[in-house]
Amino acid sequence: MQERRIGWRVALAALALVATPAAATAQSTAAPGSPMERALESRAKGGDSAAVVVFEIADFQCPYCAQFATSVAPAIDEKYVETGRIQWVFVNLPLHTHPLAWHAAEAALCAGVAGDRFWAMHDRLFQEQEAWTRAENPRARFAEYAADLDVPTPAYQACVRDDQVASLILQDLGSVVSAGVSGTPTFIIMKDNEVLEQMVGVRPLEEWSRILDEALQ
Repeated sequence: MQERRIGWRVALAALALVATPAAATAQSTAAPGSPMERALESRAKGGDSAAVVVFEIADFQCPYCAQFATSVAPAIDEKYVETGRIQWVFVNLPLHTHPLAWHAAEAALCAGVAGDRFWAMHDRLFQEQEAWTRAENPRARFAEYAADLDVPTPAYQACVRDDQVASLILQDLGSVVSAGVSGTPTFIIMKDNEVLEQMVGVRPLEEWSRILDEALQ
């Protein structure tokens, strides 16, 4: 299992989503049990031995990202991810036009660090996007979501307070920009560390099924 988990990081580097040697080293040699390691592991789901890996490059304040997450992603999860046929990895691209996106990315990763609940927080943030973007104190709202999802409060608060995942968000941001990705959501589908497809925007489930079925052949 550990070999495959390292494998998707190799795919990330091969894709040039890890733009510098320093970033690659930080991701591949994160100390076991460290906040960086827990954050890295929490944002990957699906089959540890899957040859097909999908990188979701997204911004939590992006309306189109929320549309994908709430309308298309559940069916993909059910058919391909939960069955272990593919692996799915989230990569942050908080756009400068979305001032709350960084804090939302931090909240999701800290939910992963503190309670292995990255994907639960990912889903909640997209489901409640309209509510927290209008909230008087969005970061307090994120803490409420974390508590609702049974993320240990002291560990979550420490992660946010101490900027435990800031370096990972910065690595993601620098890497995707260096790779020429500028819009969200962007999806990069790889097989055996080679790029098969890059898609931008919200595509229908039928198109996703066709592309993934072909990749799995």
